[in-house]
Amino acid sequence: MARETFHRLFALFSSLGKILGIGGLVATSAMAAIDSVPAPADGIYDDTRAFSDASRQALAQEIRGLATDLKCDVWLTATSFSTGGLTPRRQAQATRIRWSGDKPALLLAYDRATNAMAFSFSPDLWARYPATSLATIGLEANRAIADTKLTLEERLTTIVHQVAKRLRELETVRLKQSVWFPKEERLSTMLLIGILLGGALLAAILGMISRARSHASGEQLLFPDVTVSTRFGAPFGGGLIAEIRTQPPAR
Repeated sequence: MARETFHRLFALFSSLGKILGIGGLVATSAMAAIDSVPAPADGIYDDTRAFSDASRQALAQEIRGLATDLKCDVWLTATSFSTGGLTPRRQAQATRIRWSGDKPALLLAYDRATNAMAFSFSPDLWARYPATSLATIGLEANRAIADTKLTLEERLTTIVHQVAKRLRELETVRLKQSVWFPKEERLSTMLLIGILLGGALLAAILGMISRARSHASGEQLLFPDVTVSTRFGAPFGGGLIAEIRTQPPAR
């Protein structure tokens, strides 16, 4: 009886070991796949088989459009197993660097084992956009991926479109801030500058005229001629109006 029990336990543990070994082999294969696969031509790597052909084509088109608008690489990965020793965020970073190098790039990574999204933005994008805005994009994506009422395909598609919308908004704001005069304000701004320059030129001309007149009138100052009537038959017609002496006249 004891020997039979021992054999049953041994068989149970052997089966369990085989299952764990197979699971480990599958996980290792998945890890090796993401670490060795070349950059996908359409920007999407999916070993979860979440996307149909039609939805993948539509998503690839959205990714290409976003890459063109931002002038950077955009990638989406969906993996079935967490990689050993690396968090999803670290794995996303390693994959982005391997696929894009030092170029501006964004990688959105979905990990089915944790049902979580991880983002990896290149340093160029961190410098280009506010850090709080990029962090908010990641939080919104994880809230969306947690909505299990939708299929994985629907959730990932929604996230890609949300991220694309938010990044395009950030890029629009950045471009407006990088120019002196926005296009819609350029006409009114140029008109105002023209008025100010014209006013300054007119003021300069008037100032020059005023200074020229002041200079000419200041060359000679004469008292006006005054006609004084004769006063009681005084000599010279009474031209002497007043006389003030400070000392008595000499005798």
